[in-house]
Formats: sequence, C-alpha cells, structure tokens
Amino acid sequence: MARTEALARVEDMYVNGFPDAATATVDDLRAAYDALLLQFELPDGVEPAEGVAGGIPVLSVTAAGATGDKVLIWFHGGGYVLGSARGFQELGHALSAASGVTVVLPDYRRAPENKFPAAVDDGVAAIEDLISTYGAGNVAVGGDSAGGGLTLAALTVLRDKGAPLPAAAVFISPLLDFTASGASVDLYDGKDVAVSRGSIANLREAYLQGHDPQDPIASPVFGDLGGLPPSLFLVGSTEVLLDDSLRAATAISASGGAAHVSLYEDMVHVWPLFSSILPEGIEAVGEIGAYLKQAFGG
Repeated sequence: MARTEALARVEDMYVNGFPDAATATVDDLRAAYDALLLQFELPDGVEPAEGVAGGIPVLSVTAAGATGDKVLIWFHGGGYVLGSARGFQELGHALSAASGVTVVLPDYRRAPENKFPAAVDDGVAAIEDLISTYGAGNVAVGGDSAGGGLTLAALTVLRDKGAPLPAAAVFISPLLDFTASGASVDLYDGKDVAVSRGSIANLREAYLQGHDPQDPIASPVFGDLGGLPPSLFLVGSTEVLLDDSLRAATAISASGGAAHVSLYEDMVHVWPLFSSILPEGIEAVGEIGAYLKQAFGG
C-alpha cells in the first residue's frame, strides 16, 4: 500500500472509527477503540500470556526469537479512559519483534470510574514489581499518548522514592500537559485528526475530576524531570501534542539527563499503532527497537 493511501486510511480510522461521542457511552467508545486496533491480528502461534504485576492485570507478548529475560513495560494510550492491554497487543508484538524482548502491557485502572491518580499508582506498582523480578537493567518502560504521561509521571514518583529506575524510557505522542499550554495546541488544533484542545479538556474532566491540572503527576511537563533514565520521544511534526514532547525532552536534557526527540513528518497521533499498513509506523517501531537494544547493552 502506497504511503499516501495508507496514511489516508489511518486518518479515516481516526475520523470514522468511533461512534458519535455526544451519544455514545464510555463502554461504546472503548469497544470501538479495541475493535479498531484488533483488526490487525497477531501472527499465528503468538499468544499473549495473562499475568499480574504489582497487583495489576497484564498481558505479556513475546515475538518469535525474543528473549524472556528482559522486558519492555508498555502503558497503552486512550486518554486514561479508553484502551486496553488486549487492544494494544499488536503494537506490543511489533515492539517485541523489533527490540527482541518481551513486552508487558498493564491493564491499569481507567477513568472515569477510577480518577487521578489511580492510573499512575498502578503504573508505579507494576514497574516496581517487574524491576524486582527482572532487575532494573533488564527493564525498559514506555507508553503512547496518555500512557506516555503515565510513564513519565510514574518515573518521577519512583525517583522521588529512591527506587531503582528502568534502563530506558520511550514515549510515542505523549500527553504530558492537561492545561494544553503548548504552542502546538493552537497551531494544529483542527488539523490534527485525533487530538484537539476540546478532546484534551474532555479527558481532563474525566480523569482529573476537578484536580489541579498543573499537578506534575497529572501533567509531567510542570515537574522536575531530572534524574530520569535515557529517554526517546517520537512525535508527529504536526501533532497537537508536539510541544509536550519537545518541552519534556528539553527539561530532561537541561537537568543533565539524556533525551532525544524524533520528529516524523506529518504523522498522525501514535502512528506506530498502524505499522501493519503504514511504512512510517514500521520505521518508528524499528527505531524504538534499535534504541532499546542499545539500552540493554545489545
């Protein structure tokens, strides 16, 4: 499939893949999001394994040839409201195949049933448990969209506790600012097919439920980002959330850490979800895989 055709198909999925939010229930939207992603099937013979990490249900996906002694913990996106480990299993498999390690997908508690900071609490618990099991040098962590915000917040909590930190962190199109103060919000609002100022406000209401959106655990760009693992940010050049990645990476670097931002021209929000059909998705997954191999000493 040609690049332009594939990108148009992905954009159409974002625009037409969900029921009308004005009349749909949260369960309707969750089912639609999972259905959109589950159309991309796992290879024959790959079966996610159910488990528990830190009291949180998880799915573990191991691609053919991947090792089981190192793990990437991946927190799914969906604005803290949508998304599931099962829905993200194909992305988990792609990341496992590219990195050569098992990918663990936590089913952290979602809003509005579980308000802030339930998701971050679950993330911290899962990371601590898996580091205890595998060792910090054998664990990496990452997430997309809200899962990226969860990841960065959880890392700061672990740092402040003096707990061991993972070897590396990866972020795809992370949501790191519930105040929507980045310049890219106004610049690309109405052009980004997946995220808008209005959708950020809706997710803020569902997750924070009146809590201060400038709390660094809700919006990590307002926190101290020193002392964190080496971090890779991947983001589309015309995303509403572009500045979230740029500001976070700048803050990590300014604090003496290592952070790199990879810009993908004109890519939609969390485009690696569609690596089965989108060449740039394959490229991004490959970049993540190479980064993690280096982080793990490979």
